Amino acid sequence: MAHYKKDNSMKQKILILAFLLVGLTNGLIAQTDSLKNNVFGGFIIFPIEFPIIDNQQINNELTGLGYPKCEYSAANIGIGLQLYSNRWITTFSFIKTTKKDDNDTYLTEVEYRSTSLNVGYDLTKNHRYSIYPYVGFKGCGLNYLYREKFPNETSFNNYFNTTLEYKEITNSRANLDLGFGFSYQWFFLVNFRTGYLLPLEEARWNINNNQDKLGSSPTLSYNYYFSLTIGLGNIASDDELRRHYNRNE
Repeated sequence: MAHYKKDNSMKQKILILAFLLVGLTNGLIAQTDSLKNNVFGGFIIFPIEFPIIDNQQINNELTGLGYPKCEYSAANIGIGLQLYSNRWITTFSFIKTTKKDDNDTYLTEVEYRSTSLNVGYDLTKNHRYSIYPYVGFKGCGLNYLYREKFPNETSFNNYFNTTLEYKEITNSRANLDLGFGFSYQWFFLVNFRTGYLLPLEEARWNINNNQDKLGSSPTLSYNYYFSLTIGLGNIASDDELRRHYNRNE
């Protein structure tokens, strides 16, 4: 019953925040925008994401069972698109980075991945600089793999007659992504973001390519993140295009 009340309380908070964001967006759209100059731009982006994940419980369980910890990479690299249309900023990105620990007797690989789609609204009127809140959805996941190895050379028969331990578990969760961004854009883009993640589902550990769930598994919390993004592309306003056209006449 306590767990049910906790889930309901979390869902209520998410709904309240969502309604507040919708209200804020409608208010911004309803305001008379003195910026009559249309702006359009697009960039191929290369985000570097620094996730903050509470993995203490899974690490305590793994250590107690004699396995290495689930330590993900602090900086994770990906690719995506960032599009500008007047004051609206739409961003899609996919990030995937694997941290390896290769020892004489075992190998561990911890993969972090995230897929995000969000929309922001620029609070400035200068298309070279942007300060914007954004909202969207972000799926995050960790994959933990442990594989035992032979420490030295061995024979073919010995290798296939010896059982090597192999463990692989996967965790993922969908989140409501709320954040704030600061960027400078021209023919290149430099963008800094910080975001807070509100869970839309419970994060559980799975096996067999996410087909089967592990019962009574330790929890994992994707809390918030920072990102630094660089990009290549272009952005221009109607005024710039008119001036360029007039100079070439």
